[in-house]
Amino acid sequence: MAEPWTLRLALAYPASLVVPCAGLVVLAMSSQPTAAAGPGLAAVLVVAGLAAWTLIEYVLHRWMLHGIEPFQRWHLAHHRHAGVTIRVPVLFSVLLVLAVVGLPALISGGSAYAAPLSAGMLLGNLLQEAVHHRLHDTRPAGRWLEARRRLHGFHHFCDERRGYGTVTDLWDRVFGTLPPPHR
Repeated sequence: MAEPWTLRLALAYPASLVVPCAGLVVLAMSSQPTAAAGPGLAAVLVVAGLAAWTLIEYVLHRWMLHGIEPFQRWHLAHHRHAGVTIRVPVLFSVLLVLAVVGLPALISGGSAYAAPLSAGMLLGNLLQEAVHHRLHDTRPAGRWLEARRRLHGFHHFCDERRGYGTVTDLWDRVFGTLPPPHR
């Protein structure tokens, strides 16, 4: 039986989250306070938020998911059952999104900079989730994704004290946790 056309238009999780997040970016960049910052600065702040997320993800993965209960126990189950669909506790997701959206506003006093910075961090979170989901997929991937998959596999199966970054190995390089080169 042929696949319904509605399913052919649908994106699978987590890629389906990219569209709402793109809407968030448009909303953030067109909001009144953000408009005061100007579109160029707002775009720079979205990119800065995206970059900031890579550090946040590294820190959360290294020191929370590998060091604080009950997160460590949940994450260990993910390591042991790497082929099982990735699930994130809803409460954790809600608190993380509230922090990502709320902290820039709180720190900046609700300035024009908070919305695009938060939008960039949310985009980073969605990108990280999408990439992480794909790393556990066995389908062939391009060179960049295969390199990420190799590093992530090393983290899962060889040495969980290395290779914390999902989207980038920048912070593994900075903090000395980069897995050894592939041989």
